[in-house]
Amino acid sequence: MCRSLAGILPGSVPIIRNVDLPRQAVNAMFVEGMDPDRVSAYCDRYVAIDPWLAFASTIPDGEIRVTERDCPSSAFHDSEFYADWLAAQDNLKAATGIRVDVDAHNTVIVCWHYGVEQAPRCDGPAAAVLEGVKAGLVDAVRSAAMLRRGLEHSRRLGPLIERIDGAAVLVDARRRIREANAEASVAMVHGDVLSGAGNTLALRDPGAQRWLEETLANLLAGRRPAATVAAFAARDRVFRVSVTRAPDHGEPGFALLVRPRPQALVVVRPLTGVPLRLDACALQLAFGLSGAETRLCEILANGWSLAEAAGILRISEGTVRQRAKAIFQKTATHRQGQLIALVTRFAADY
Repeated sequence: MCRSLAGILPGSVPIIRNVDLPRQAVNAMFVEGMDPDRVSAYCDRYVAIDPWLAFASTIPDGEIRVTERDCPSSAFHDSEFYADWLAAQDNLKAATGIRVDVDAHNTVIVCWHYGVEQAPRCDGPAAAVLEGVKAGLVDAVRSAAMLRRGLEHSRRLGPLIERIDGAAVLVDARRRIREANAEASVAMVHGDVLSGAGNTLALRDPGAQRWLEETLANLLAGRRPAATVAAFAARDRVFRVSVTRAPDHGEPGFALLVRPRPQALVVVRPLTGVPLRLDACALQLAFGLSGAETRLCEILANGWSLAEAAGILRISEGTVRQRAKAIFQKTATHRQGQLIALVTRFAADY
């Protein structure tokens, strides 16, 4: 469509954008007649300060607007957007456009840009052309939204998810379950570690659940989360949960106007029996644990009981229990599972 409009009016710059108005971000952008570096600069920085985008947020769905009549570029001549991005591009300073809504975070805006000096003779014909193609444009956007829904509900990982060691679940930002392997399905039926009630993934540990919600929100919004791996305790067992963003839909070179919502792979694995070494220096700095106390934590984190730890350390079980009591006090924990979930965050890299 961009190329067709540019052919009707040589020197014009047609732009089709899918924008997230609440976040002031570009989801997808198709342009004819603009330098790629300027397109990138707009997407990376200037979309957030674009006065025309703020104006577009007030336009009813499906209505056509003309900038020189409704929101002229001269009205924000002193703005950073104009001075740093628009000023050098005379063929962008006027436009006729239309908005088509998909959902709260996907609004398609078609703008046919040209110079201010061309506006008196181009505004009317451009509006007439957009009015003529409006029905087809709306149908195309709706079709793009249907394609997105189809991609979101298709099986992305298929047999691959069954090869993952642990309970693996593919979810969206709202934790809605898209795929799950057999181990995860069984775990959700049991419900003592994770749940899939209402087709929504949840971890039984409240702290781990809050961490999961925050991590998914940050990761799938494109922000860097504080950590993508955490440990938690459930029924005196310790589990490690990891969150990884799934690859985006689509083939290389095939751009989508309405992209599928991002998804993440959540994997929950038991730590019991997994060889684990703790960072003694970090635990000493964080909690004042001695070397002997760190060694006891390490044994417990690898799945051994207090009685078994006594045998490994060749000390009495009473001494082990006294040492464990001191560790509980220093770390402000009260149960063995809670302690293990805490200290496994200090796993050594070697």
